[in-house]
Amino acid sequence: MKGMNQVFDKIMLATGIALLLLFWWQFPAMPSPDRQHYAFHTSPAEVTASTSKWTYLKPDKTLTPRQVVRIQMRALQENDHQDSGIITVFNFSSPKNKMHIGPLNQFRLIVRDPAYRTMLNFKSYKTGQLVITEDKAYQLVVITGRDGTKDAYLFILAKQRKGTYKGCWMTEGIARMEPPRQTSLT
Repeated sequence: MKGMNQVFDKIMLATGIALLLLFWWQFPAMPSPDRQHYAFHTSPAEVTASTSKWTYLKPDKTLTPRQVVRIQMRALQENDHQDSGIITVFNFSSPKNKMHIGPLNQFRLIVRDPAYRTMLNFKSYKTGQLVITEDKAYQLVVITGRDGTKDAYLFILAKQRKGTYKGCWMTEGIARMEPPRQTSLT
């Protein structure tokens, strides 16, 4: 009986290690700090400048809504196999938004959904007029994907009123804008 328990324990240990390796390979924990993905931003007063790796770039009171969108777009455009761009976008998600999207690994899956897949490693983007009303900001972004398709997304930002990021602009949501449907009236 004792021999059977030891065999069972070894089988369970091997299964656990195999599953751990599978999950580690599928979803790396964090990007390696030696990767050279830097972002540069300046304060509105042009007094302060900061350079930071994508994965360490976080909301700051000196960033305008336009800069927040630009940082997220560049991060998504230069996303790597360790998802440093996705992690940056997650860092800029408001606490309210994170309640809806869940933890980082869930967010990684959402970004890879067909509705948002164009945003990863896209070719180029153009922004529309930025609309700011008190503590909300809206920015339309048209992305040209690697395959030449164009998709429009609306970034919805909110200036945080409390908590760790009080006074920072953060993303409340990103809505994919559907193209107008062609109809015929007869």
